[in-house]
Amino acid sequence: MGVFMHNRTTAHASAIAAGVLLALFAALTVSLVFVDRQPIAGDGSLVGLATFNLDARTILGQSNLMEKLSNLLLIVPAVGALMIAIVGCKQLIRSRSRSGVDRDLWLLLGIYGAMLVLYVLFNCISPNNRPILEDGACEPSFPSSHTLLAVTMCGTAMIQAVQRIRQEGLRTAALVICAVGMVGIVAARAMAGVHWTTDILGGILLGAALVAVYHTIAFADYGKASRGKHARR
Repeated sequence: MGVFMHNRTTAHASAIAAGVLLALFAALTVSLVFVDRQPIAGDGSLVGLATFNLDARTILGQSNLMEKLSNLLLIVPAVGALMIAIVGCKQLIRSRSRSGVDRDLWLLLGIYGAMLVLYVLFNCISPNNRPILEDGACEPSFPSSHTLLAVTMCGTAMIQAVQRIRQEGLRTAALVICAVGMVGIVAARAMAGVHWTTDILGGILLGAALVAVYHTIAFADYGKASRGKHARR
């Protein structure tokens, strides 16, 4: 739980982590554009870091069961987002003003929006296509949208759980469910065989960077408005 504790020191550490994660994501993206590109995608198009991706695919294989599991586990981040939305709506209804909603909740909405924008952007300019055809088409592959969503939404939900749930047992249960859901989605997606391993890594790096950015901004001025007057004491 310590990684999600909120104070100026952890906010500063999150800022450093965000910078490192974004740099690693940028380096991975550039490598996919320029390094070891071979025509190995499902439609015969070029894929970066091809040797690494082929070797990883040989080890991980392909599984329809894992693909179905990764889709099923999306219920975890969906429920987490719903719970947070309910908290925000209750604050809005009670206060009858947008200013009555904690700032970190508005920021979280912005993070979700940024995630959506990044998904659309990379869907248009993805450096890789998927290793398989689906319904006769080969879709953009980088980064894995399931992985990006799982890491971003489960990671921020864990921060919110630490911030708002007073009862220790319930808080621990929420953290465990979010962690299991996040790891399960990422692992199942990696073994499903519908993405290259670099797609999974890209989703992890970008999602973790968004979580770190959220934590940095939301709790940089811990103890004032950024903490939220409705947080657990």
